[in-house]
Amino acid sequence: MTQRLTYHLESTNSLNDRQHGFREGKCVDTAINELLRKIKPARRDGKHVLVLSIDIKGAFGSLKHRAILKSLDTRACPSNINRLLQNRTLLTP
Repeated sequence: MTQRLTYHLESTNSLNDRQHGFREGKCVDTAINELLRKIKPARRDGKHVLVLSIDIKGAFGSLKHRAILKSLDTRACPSNINRLLQNRTLLTP
């Protein structure tokens, strides 16, 4: 199911290009390299640079099931994937 959903989101360009998590060919290293490519020229030109990094603890565990379904519906997720997710029980620690 993950592969089908990822394929759909990738093929419809529904993911932001700046998203590096859970993307093929992207990882924390590619995110840092992209950030450095923007910072280095700015510093070289004497500009101020500010980086804000936020990690919200438990963010994934607090997503509401209905919000996920609505988001997938907004992105025209194939009905077979949407149906699979509609009647599932979510277990969180």
